[in-house]
Amino acid sequence: MSVISCVTIRSHILQRLTTTSGHGIEDTALSLLALRNSGADPHALLGTQHRSGAWSALPNIGPLSAFHTALALLAIRPFQTTAVRRAAERAFEWLSELRGIESHWLWQWKFRLFDRQVRFDPLKSGWPWVPDTVSWVAPTALSVAAFREWHRESTRTAPAIAMLLDRACPKGGWNAGNSVVFGVDLDPHPDFTAMALLALRNGSPGHEVLLRRSLDYLGTRLEGSPSPYSLAWAVMALSAHGHQGVDHLKNRLEHSATAKVDQLPHRVLALVALALEDVPYTFEEPSR
Repeated sequence: MSVISCVTIRSHILQRLTTTSGHGIEDTALSLLALRNSGADPHALLGTQHRSGAWSALPNIGPLSAFHTALALLAIRPFQTTAVRRAAERAFEWLSELRGIESHWLWQWKFRLFDRQVRFDPLKSGWPWVPDTVSWVAPTALSVAAFREWHRESTRTAPAIAMLLDRACPKGGWNAGNSVVFGVDLDPHPDFTAMALLALRNGSPGHEVLLRRSLDYLGTRLEGSPSPYSLAWAVMALSAHGHQGVDHLKNRLEHSATAKVDQLPHRVLALVALALEDVPYTFEEPSR
């Protein structure tokens, strides 16, 4: 498709996001980002923040979630108002206190001496999806990105980055949490791989081969994918690292989204709009 058609599909998506509502925090946060230059207002998202400072997957329903809290922080980042900064302060306080249970000495002892079915270093921990569970790739990756984009110094980010590198699949890429279970190498997953690569966008000395393998995996794994959600995450990750495969996947994303645009949920529409910007959005913007 041409550049003109790319603009057309983005305009159609932005119009839908403006005139219809999503159903959860992921929909709201990603739509806010997609519409950040079109008069979007963070008030609705700020209104769903829990008194603890966190967000849950659905407003005021279910357990508090590191993934959704980090995503909300990334979404409100472009809007530097007093209310936004206050909300961010509370959210970062909550994230700073939340740890994967493997960081506790008792669980470290358990994983090192007894529970050997999984392969990971419990000394390297990040963020769980919800409290009282182990660290996972998606919430850790977005939390690292949130601390970085808000220029927040934290003792949590270095071990979280180490955790992501430790959990990488042997041939590159990332699964949801572990890379080896019961002695079997797990296959990487495109979405989690893209999120991890976005978190590691500033490079990791000594791990260049891993990053290159992971980027190449995304470029080849999604070559024939019909999934706008996976393609959008991949386009943003490849763009963040300046990978040569980004233009091909961006064209693939445009075709895929155009074919099913009226059936896609808000979070997917918003991700597509972000990935189809002239320069794909990568959760990084200049400070204001």
